Amino acid sequence: MDRLLATLLIRAPDSIDIERLRGIEGAGASAYFGGFTQLFAPALEFTGRNRRPPRDPVNACLSLAYTLLHFETVIACHGAGLDPFIGFYHEPAYGRESLACDLVEPLRPRVDAWTWELFRSKTLRSDHFSSEQQNGCLLDKRGRKLFYAEYERFIPPLRKSCAASPG
Repeated sequence: MDRLLATLLIRAPDSIDIERLRGIEGAGASAYFGGFTQLFAPALEFTGRNRRPPRDPVNACLSLAYTLLHFETVIACHGAGLDPFIGFYHEPAYGRESLACDLVEPLRPRVDAWTWELFRSKTLRSDHFSSEQQNGCLLDKRGRKLFYAEYERFIPPLRKSCAASPG
């Protein structure tokens, strides 16, 4: 995995075609999450990234945290006088704040590490989640209370990094 990620890092700057760059990103994400799964207890059933709906507790937390972080970047864009809909790597699409999507990308590893810490420390456990076939895996009331309390402790430094610097 390390060798693959190193190779992809070398190839990325030479990728002038956006589709090729997306392919490199996809291969990197696959390798990254393949390794990331090894950090979690098998009982959490985290076998890779999935969403819409998330099928396990780790993906439920990642999806929720990424969504919250996305809206932090939308707010930061507005605060800086930028249009959050006009992105660079994420091309404009109806209803998508593409610039906010771009700005979230470098912050995802911090969310991933925080999510891992929530489970490593047993702040969140599998019994804080419920699974419904149609809605996937969701935090229950106790889990939401814990998640949001921890999120409010975690997010202030990221809010500062998202906020616009004065003139």
